[in-house]
Amino acid sequence: MNNISLKSIKYESIKAIINAISEADRISRAEISEKTDLSLVTVGKIADALLERNVVTQIKEVRSQAGRRAGLLSINPERFALILDFTRYQFRCAILNLRLETLEKFNFEYRSSSSFEENVQAFLAETIANVRRSYNLELNCIGVGVAVPGPYDAVADRVLTSRVPELADLPLGEIVRRAFRRLPVVIDSHINAAARSNIRHVEAFEEKNIVYWYVSDHYVCGVYVVNGNLILGKNGHACDLGSVRQLTGCTVEKKIAECKDQDEVSNILALSLYNLIQALHPHAIILDFCFPFDCDGIIPHLNDALQMQYGMKAEDIPELRRAWCKSHNSHRGLTMSLCELWLNAIVYGPSENFD
Repeated sequence: MNNISLKSIKYESIKAIINAISEADRISRAEISEKTDLSLVTVGKIADALLERNVVTQIKEVRSQAGRRAGLLSINPERFALILDFTRYQFRCAILNLRLETLEKFNFEYRSSSSFEENVQAFLAETIANVRRSYNLELNCIGVGVAVPGPYDAVADRVLTSRVPELADLPLGEIVRRAFRRLPVVIDSHINAAARSNIRHVEAFEEKNIVYWYVSDHYVCGVYVVNGNLILGKNGHACDLGSVRQLTGCTVEKKIAECKDQDEVSNILALSLYNLIQALHPHAIILDFCFPFDCDGIIPHLNDALQMQYGMKAEDIPELRRAWCKSHNSHRGLTMSLCELWLNAIVYGPSENFD
């Protein structure tokens, strides 16, 4: 097969075709053409280039009727992203395929007798050993995503956080890149990554204003998204919604931490949610809850409170939704970012992140 250049093809067309293949178990060129509104010729050219680069695989389907066999395309099942999670002291590793499905997970037992950096180094060594038992790390890993509990300053190579304060004194990017040589590394706040994952489930998200709101018994934070772009503050930090003070002078985050059940959470959130809607007028609000108790009744309670307590009309209330994937949304979001880097490298050639 002759090497097919992708640089002359519209980037968005390549991206649309990869997305169509990723979302299906197996899909024909004709089905991709119909789904993406691209010509069959364009689909065929891009599909051949992706096959050549081992991004997708092809099988032959034998039709029950007489006629030629159609080639069905599937995303290469051997490709994967490696996600490292430093959002708490029990470090975690996850392996996700390009369909954003979690293949395996590993937890690291933090050693109190060792320093934080020694634990990080031990975790990385343990992760590499675990991954290599079942996967070809060098050949099939598209990159390493790192979830951290606060904004990451790439210039200083520091994580600005008080939740795992040792990260603020550690050159995390340098350490991870040294362990995973020649693999691209993406480091981002788990809130930002989770927002990127969740907004994709909102229809026509690239044309809407969306709020992603993470609420747990120890952390309240959010991201405002306009036309698919995350609106971030200083150092790429998400909106610190938990620091908003109520009339009592207590922060929302502190009040939420005292809640014992979903009714108490709903009562605390209702006023903050009303103010958020008045200020930002979002089309949708995605609420991601992480509590040791059931949260299924919070959304209905909030809808009722907005109408009965704050006088909002039902048609003026934005869509309120739970997060689609209830655990590790940040892992999916980081995998999506790595896929973007990977696609850029396929189309335009390796960047310095791939050296």
